[in-house]
Amino acid sequence: MSVARAPGAAPADALPFEPSELEGSVFARFERIASRFPNRDAVRHPGLVTSYAELRDSAVRLGAAMRERVPEPSRPVALVLETGAPLFSAMLGALAAGRLYAPIDPRLPDARIEAILRELEPGGVLVDADGASASGGRVRALLPGGATPVWTLAELDEAAPRAGASAAGGDAAYVLFTSGSTSRPKGVVQSHRNLLHNVARLTRGVAIGPADRVTLLSSPSFGASVSDVFGALLNGAAVCPYSLSGDGLLRLPAFLAREAITIYHSVPSVFRSLAWTLDGGDDLSSVRTIKLGGEAVLATDFELFRNRFSRGAVFHVGYGATEMNVMRQWFAGHETPWPGASPLGHAVDGVEIVLLNEHGRETALEGEIGVVSSTLAVGYWRDPERTAATFVPVPGRPGVRLYRTGDMGRILPDGCLLHLGRGDARLKVRGHRVETAEVEGELLAVPGVREAAVEGRERDGAVRLAAWVATDGRASLDAPALRRAVAERLPPAMVPTQIVLVAALPRTPGGKVDRRALPDPGATSPGRATHDRAAISARTATDAERAVLGAFHRVLGVEAGLDDDFFDLGGDSLSAIELLVEIGRELGAELSVADLLERATPSALATRAGESAPAGRFGPIRLREGAGRAVFVVPGGGGDGEDLFVARRLARLAGNGPAFYCFRSGPPPHRSVEDLAERCLEQLREADPAGPYSLVGDCVGGVLAFAIAARLREQGERVASLVLLDSPFPTPRRHARSALLKRASWIARWTRRAGYLAARLRHHLRVAAAMPGGRMAYVRRMARVGARGLAAPAGARESENLARRASYVGALMAWTPRRIDASVRLRIVETEDGSRRGFGRAWAGMASDVEVVRLEGGHTRLILDHGDEVAAALRRWLGGAFEAAPNEKTET
Repeated sequence: MSVARAPGAAPADALPFEPSELEGSVFARFERIASRFPNRDAVRHPGLVTSYAELRDSAVRLGAAMRERVPEPSRPVALVLETGAPLFSAMLGALAAGRLYAPIDPRLPDARIEAILRELEPGGVLVDADGASASGGRVRALLPGGATPVWTLAELDEAAPRAGASAAGGDAAYVLFTSGSTSRPKGVVQSHRNLLHNVARLTRGVAIGPADRVTLLSSPSFGASVSDVFGALLNGAAVCPYSLSGDGLLRLPAFLAREAITIYHSVPSVFRSLAWTLDGGDDLSSVRTIKLGGEAVLATDFELFRNRFSRGAVFHVGYGATEMNVMRQWFAGHETPWPGASPLGHAVDGVEIVLLNEHGRETALEGEIGVVSSTLAVGYWRDPERTAATFVPVPGRPGVRLYRTGDMGRILPDGCLLHLGRGDARLKVRGHRVETAEVEGELLAVPGVREAAVEGRERDGAVRLAAWVATDGRASLDAPALRRAVAERLPPAMVPTQIVLVAALPRTPGGKVDRRALPDPGATSPGRATHDRAAISARTATDAERAVLGAFHRVLGVEAGLDDDFFDLGGDSLSAIELLVEIGRELGAELSVADLLERATPSALATRAGESAPAGRFGPIRLREGAGRAVFVVPGGGGDGEDLFVARRLARLAGNGPAFYCFRSGPPPHRSVEDLAERCLEQLREADPAGPYSLVGDCVGGVLAFAIAARLREQGERVASLVLLDSPFPTPRRHARSALLKRASWIARWTRRAGYLAARLRHHLRVAAAMPGGRMAYVRRMARVGARGLAAPAGARESENLARRASYVGALMAWTPRRIDASVRLRIVETEDGSRRGFGRAWAGMASDVEVVRLEGGHTRLILDHGDEVAAALRRWLGGAFEAAPNEKTET
């Protein structure tokens, strides 16, 4: 039997929610928490910790400015900010001012942000002070009419503090946008009292207290984040944001250990990937609750929990939606039996679950899950018809409404609700609500697409979008091109993983699309003709190739061919890590991100896995085949691993044309720039003996690119173009810092060790203090264990990445550039961050032929926010070998 509550009572220092408090404002509750725990950590972001007092003071200042600048309480404030303390203070500031806020993830495509802003019509838009997420210029260009004011955090944070939360419990608190069935984003509005009731339910269930540290792995613009952010901040706990992009998933265990996370929350698919990466090298004993939701939770997820986490931990399944955050909760320990299907949990206070048949009448058997409560969402943003149709008043119960979820369920004799799948076309993909009609609309908007049908196909407990597309026969419209076109307008969760090209969609006699007759998307490679696939698979696969094909199938859910490209099949950086882990488990070979980028097909990966010590393992990666003069990219960051994804994105955005190569930094130590340049020169000549050469340096990689160009000219070689992408210039001050940077990984390891040992010491002292006797024996035993366990809790991968980054950047920043030959064309892309630090100005003094392109925004998101502009500049600077990139207008 499962349990209706998490084991254990509320912490002794917790502040329970008072009944009157639940009917008031969110900020009033937050002020009570901040006054009680002013010096506790409220937000723990990598490299930055914000206390409750600091978060409250910033929120009060921002709230005062919002009250003044948005006089109409009904006009929302759009927050286009990166996840972190500034965003949370802006959210709280809006609530303190009696205004509602709408968080918008700056990583969304421009078209999606524009659609949300058009639907929202905000009273103002707030962006980061340094433009790191979305610059004011970018947002102004997306606003309809350009009349809506855009402010930076620095502008609003200068307001004089004024206390007082003017909102009432029934006032709107926020609006979150989900996928809409009419090709429009759908905004869900929640009130202060609804938010407080939902957080109180979660708090009572999970027993959240001030000592907890809660993960935030999803974007605050999605409903799943509400319980993490406010579950922490309204209880005195710390919210710990973390990005899963790049190699983030591989580093997640180290993050959980480093931050001593107590409550982990994610969708099941991310939890599975986390469990697969655990190798026993990270101490996760602090994790007391694994909280999953947003997708179906499987028995295998529960088994992973029991195998990977301590017996004192609790497994929690939360059932919620953007329209109602906490509807059911299921808790289990290691001895709890699995109920036989995906559990949604037991009843929570103030929420009643009913099952409805196809006629909308209650049934005691299986049926659509309906939620009856007085704390459902206020409604849909500026859509009274949809609101009235979705939230139906319950006769005889004032203030109580019924919401039909579209999920099918069954209730067990012990009261546990089970999930039996979806009953309509609304899907949950990676925890995000998706309307298939909206995705179909975007596909139909692609020139050359005649028909499109989109459905969710479940595999291994995760829903993946599949699309069937009929085109007018244009050769350029293959599956990868369609995915790129849709990705420019929709969030990643709404981009189909599988796209199948068909001659025509099957129809019923009535003319509707016969969805039951759609071909199995796994039966053929997406976007490839059957005869092509047959030719590809004509030869018999080896055992290693069959193992890799199986890994492709498990990760992507498609039947791949031996020469199908992982990324063309819908793979991304997150699933790339899963694939590498799967191949490693099957073949016992540790492949890297670089291996996958260069050898992205099952056949090539199987060959690579069989190479015990391949020559030139740290040689250049061929990112793309091409004709004519090759382009060589020098990566930034640590010069390897996740930093290589930037080079791949740049090569893809640049369009068709020359081959793209990317150097790798190789293992540390990196003695000098001269040594790195010589090694790169050897590899460059092997790839392209003739030249002339085009070099692109990303971030600190620009220093090495400059050094390579200088050596080429000294040796009489031609350098067609040298492009630096927001590259820092090595100054005397940076020279001094480089000496410390080379020791950064050593310092980081010992800092982590000290923190880890201090935390374990506090734990053992508390245990010893609570023992009735035998304390000295316990202390001696733990001392002996501690003496043998001085190793850092960081995993081997993280230690390797720290050492490589420190060595690579330290070597580059210790170099002193000299003016380059006058024949070299130096081209510079510079962000607002780079301009403020003088990057472009310093480099411009190193050459005669210089051109600088300045872009708004921050350094860290140059390629994400301005990839198209950077690619356009590359095509212009590197000659006419490029064809026009997809969807780019050309002049004739």
